[in-house]
Amino acid sequence: MLEVRGTHASVADVPVMVHNISETGLLIECEASLSIDDRIDIDLPHAGIVSATLVWVSGQMFGCQFDTKLSPAALSAAQLQSAIDVETASATNAAENDPIPVGGHASNFAANLKRLRMAKGLSQASMAEHLGVSGPSISGWEKGRARPKEDRLADLANLLGVPVSQLLVDPQPDMIHDLIDSSREQIARATGVAPERVRIIVEF
Repeated sequence: MLEVRGTHASVADVPVMVHNISETGLLIECEASLSIDDRIDIDLPHAGIVSATLVWVSGQMFGCQFDTKLSPAALSAAQLQSAIDVETASATNAAENDPIPVGGHASNFAANLKRLRMAKGLSQASMAEHLGVSGPSISGWEKGRARPKEDRLADLANLLGVPVSQLLVDPQPDMIHDLIDSSREQIARATGVAPERVRIIVEF
């Protein structure tokens, strides 16, 4: 994976995580609101700013096709930079994170963190900046690959405005239903439609 910067018509500067890249396109993850046929400019090592068009969307994952085929040299430079970043991120993660213990309810923590972060209106990048950690650490926490060290859990809970226990517990179905119902009513009031016409999809 490779962290780069992107530019979109609605966002002047957006952090982009490249998951896969070839001469003709790439798979990216970012928190910008993008749609099929949107164009995005991405700053790649060696190649500089390259333009791509979104050809498919799934949540925060976007498949993009380059407007102009990437040169073999530019592709190699991106892959080499990715390899360096992986080594750096591994060292950083070891310093910032604790491994997930067996039976440690990683999925509960990951799902709670993502839900609470989005409810607070924070991006992964802004959360990383507030906590003084790397972007890949936040992504790893939300994907259940790692957990923050114990002394950082309190800072994380303070940032989200919840007790530490709320980050670790398994959400109860009744609490989730109440949250969805409340959100549906707020969206209905804001948009001027009936609550029953508001459809909410939750992805974990």
